[in-house]
Amino acid sequence: MKITILGCGGSFGSPLAWNRHGNIDLNNKRNFRTRSSVLIEYENTNFLIDTSPDLRQQLYNAKCTNIDAVLYTHIHSDHTSGVPDMRAMSLINKKIIPAYMPKEMISEMETNYKYIFKGEKDYLPFMEIRELEKNNIKFKNINIETFKHNHGSIDVQTYRIGNFAYSTDLKKFYDADIDKLMNLDLWVVGLLREDPHPSHAGFEQIMDFISYIKPKKTIFTHMTALLDEKELITKCPSNVKPGYDGMIIDL
Repeated sequence: MKITILGCGGSFGSPLAWNRHGNIDLNNKRNFRTRSSVLIEYENTNFLIDTSPDLRQQLYNAKCTNIDAVLYTHIHSDHTSGVPDMRAMSLINKKIIPAYMPKEMISEMETNYKYIFKGEKDYLPFMEIRELEKNNIKFKNINIETFKHNHGSIDVQTYRIGNFAYSTDLKKFYDADIDKLMNLDLWVVGLLREDPHPSHAGFEQIMDFISYIKPKKTIFTHMTALLDEKELITKCPSNVKPGYDGMIIDL
């Protein structure tokens, strides 16, 4: 399995705007982060988690010309608004691309992107919505596990494929769902900033989750310009690191 961190920034990206760079060192290219998305290459199948606003450039940089399925975590625009960029993937490969999403996303996605999912005037649909009805997806004989975690006022999907899992925009887990993340080789998890946020866990809470789950490796994503890569590394054990755009992990 090959995991490519296409983008690891929060909803604004990092830095925030011109001359608004928070705590990051602008001389470190790894502190320049586009919005969060990840590419999973597994058994000759390409999965994309979320379609960030920066998707076109992310896929270009990754030299990716095919996506077999998209797995959506939640409705927020920094995770969905790059969906028009999937049209190129559809045209190149002459196929309709399935988009898996929780029920609460469907109405808004169909309304905002009617031409993508239903077609409109001269546009033919190039993606197909598939509702997440259970905690497991079977795609080309690949088993994908999913469950909801809390993100403040809404829920977000965690996805697990084999011994890899992705949990962005995480505030807390429900019930004993954290136990579904045992025996991971890699956990990619959102860390917005060091201190807690109403919708995101802070550094200490995320580290508590890591101490409990004990993945072999943890990579942070969805980071704001309040988190400098090198400074964050000094606070982490050797198997826990901030991600960066273009980072590749082979499992």
